[in-house]
Amino acid sequence: MSSPASKGRPARRVVTLALVGMTLLALCAVTFRLRLDPNVASLLPDQGEAAALRRYVRGFGGGDLAVVLVQGPDPATNTNVAAEIAAELGKRPSVAHAADRIDTSRALDPMLVFRHADPRAMERLRGALTPEGMRARLAESRAMLLAPGSGSVAELLAADPLRLGQLAYEGADIGSGVRTQPDGAFATDDGKAHLVLAEPRGQALRGEDARRFVEDAEAVLAPLRAAHPEMQLGLTGGHAIAAATEAMLTRDLSISSTLAMVLASLVFALIFRRVRALVAVMPPLLLGTVWTAAVAAALPRGLSGIAVAFMSVVVGVGVDTGVHVYAALLEARRAGLEPREAARVARAKTARGVLFAAGTAAAAFGALAFSSIEAMQQLGLLCAAGEVLTAVAIVLVTPEVGALLEKKPPPPPAPVRWTDAFAWLSGTRRRAALLASVALLPVGAVFLGAAPGLSESIVAVRPKELEPLKVQQAVFDAFGGKRGQWVVLVADRDLERARARGDRLAETLSAMKDDVEAVDALTALAPAKETQEARLAARDALDLSAKANELEKALVETGFAPARFAGALDAMRAPTRDLVQIENLRKSTASILLSRYLGMDDGEHLVALYVRPREVPGATARVEEALRRADPRAMLTGYARLEVVLRQSLSQDLPKIAGVAAVLVVAALAMSLRRARDVVIAAIVVLCEIAAVLLLVRILGIPLHAYDALVLPVLLGITVDEGMFLLYRAREVAGAPDVEHDVIRETLRDEGPPVAATALTTATGFAALALCRFDGLRDLGLVGALGSVAGLVVALVVVPAGLRLWRA
Repeated sequence: MSSPASKGRPARRVVTLALVGMTLLALCAVTFRLRLDPNVASLLPDQGEAAALRRYVRGFGGGDLAVVLVQGPDPATNTNVAAEIAAELGKRPSVAHAADRIDTSRALDPMLVFRHADPRAMERLRGALTPEGMRARLAESRAMLLAPGSGSVAELLAADPLRLGQLAYEGADIGSGVRTQPDGAFATDDGKAHLVLAEPRGQALRGEDARRFVEDAEAVLAPLRAAHPEMQLGLTGGHAIAAATEAMLTRDLSISSTLAMVLASLVFALIFRRVRALVAVMPPLLLGTVWTAAVAAALPRGLSGIAVAFMSVVVGVGVDTGVHVYAALLEARRAGLEPREAARVARAKTARGVLFAAGTAAAAFGALAFSSIEAMQQLGLLCAAGEVLTAVAIVLVTPEVGALLEKKPPPPPAPVRWTDAFAWLSGTRRRAALLASVALLPVGAVFLGAAPGLSESIVAVRPKELEPLKVQQAVFDAFGGKRGQWVVLVADRDLERARARGDRLAETLSAMKDDVEAVDALTALAPAKETQEARLAARDALDLSAKANELEKALVETGFAPARFAGALDAMRAPTRDLVQIENLRKSTASILLSRYLGMDDGEHLVALYVRPREVPGATARVEEALRRADPRAMLTGYARLEVVLRQSLSQDLPKIAGVAAVLVVAALAMSLRRARDVVIAAIVVLCEIAAVLLLVRILGIPLHAYDALVLPVLLGITVDEGMFLLYRAREVAGAPDVEHDVIRETLRDEGPPVAATALTTATGFAALALCRFDGLRDLGLVGALGSVAGLVVALVVVPAGLRLWRA
């Protein structure tokens, strides 16, 4: 007759093989498919202006210009170094083009400057072509020729005596976004800062392409930094930002997950006082974490910045299950059961409770699926999966390993004294009432308006410690740029139609001088065909042949010889109608600027305009209304507007997620505890905890934004365990026969250490994120750690007080 142990061997063998197979498949998935997604689009809501910003990031983030900032005390050295960087970058396989200047050697036919003239420039040109305007302009030209060192000016004036090109471009209301010097260099007026623009090959949002470009760029910059220690050479742009973001996320993931494992093990060992238990708990915890990482590897676009937190959270929260399972195993061994039987009893006793608790926490994490931010959806999915998978792994593996470790009867549990302090606080009804009142104070304070306000969310999207963003700010500082720029996005399946719409918007905005400080648009370089034809038609309506005759007279009257200007006069009598072609522009040095304005997304051509409104009352509303009237289909977005959008997203997401999490937690409490008193006490624990966390966030100055604020409702599911397990144990202690005891004191002595271990290991998982350089992850970790510790303290205070005041 076979023994129970022999009957269980085939089942254990099947389970073992299944675990090994799952783990091997998971390891393959993690090794070959898990990748980090540096795309900021996953951190943005999928609705409203943020959806437009997602389109902008997808359409332009892939082919963004790279910028090298060259700064030094000597202008001549800066010029030479910038030229050398451009030349060397252009030789690199990851770079399509690189330039430190544009070609200004060929002057534009003055009759063609009309095609680039915005409405105000057109008025200036008309004025210059009047008899009075001609004579005034020619008088200025004569003065320029008589000035010392004017030899180089003579040839330019021979082709354009009225300097129409100067009128068209100087003081233009629509710029091309790049400051150049007369020699075409991208430099400041004092020459102490130069820019080198590069067009990288490949996509910035494709990690391999971004890394390859940055490696090539750094290979060029490194020897120059060594040769010129007095200079600062910085790299920014889409590829540099993407590569730096990926490197930051990789660092944060490895450090936070490792630290979470170490801290959770340390807390477990200190509170549990049985180091060998780690051998039984950590391997299945690692199994569950690897399985969860395999789920992350299946994400189609990779793991986003905020979702990187899943590893630390899963490690911290997953230890909870191991605490309860191993405690039950030790209890069974102390009761005299053999190791195998103790393992079976421990599994049978704890499986339902810990899996139910894991399911409750997973459901709370799952509520993040209602967020409009993809990264938060990812975080919720992975943490929910991790909760369940680690719990399953621990329930299956820990009892078996524990049976091997605990062949000898374990020593009696070490006496616990610290819980007696909490028992004393609620030792009488008077003290219990006072304690309950103190615990409820944060609730009243929050209700009266003491909750923290929302902080800026933009730091979670564009981390302030990212080096390319620091370089970007240095570019703004050196070249007089400002943050606060809006993006107007036009999408159309026809490129020419999209460009024409963009031109009309640019002209509309440029006319609003009181409300708009600057407009940067493609039309300054290459207006659409429709725009050019309209402007040339307006030019031809001026009767340039007659204007040429008037100019010939004016030349004589101001002392010039008309024969010297025969070419200019002939051009006026038979003006050309050549149009700027995008294809030709792509072959010139100006091609490097095109990727700033033209992109593709979802089969549509995108044209971007960059607008900076003035900081005057009502300007924002007037600009928005003007855009709606000019082109209702145009999309208004930009990082400068993102803060408002993220706050709106949070105001919509938080009630939904909190409502779902609250319903799930209350339902779980009702099904699990099945007593009105216990359900109410557990609910009060969670309510007081959330209120306490809000107050601590305000007191400690932790930023609360669209990313870490969504952790608050999740805490409902994570920290409800402490109150539930204390109430469970109180019920068991109260029902024990033939024992005279203080139920509350015995409950805290028996369940206090495991509850403290589970809460503190969860807190360490979140706290490990505090070392992350990604601001959103760091803030999320601090809020989660505070919530876990607050949940423990509140549970140890409110549950005993509630049991004392509300006797069954």
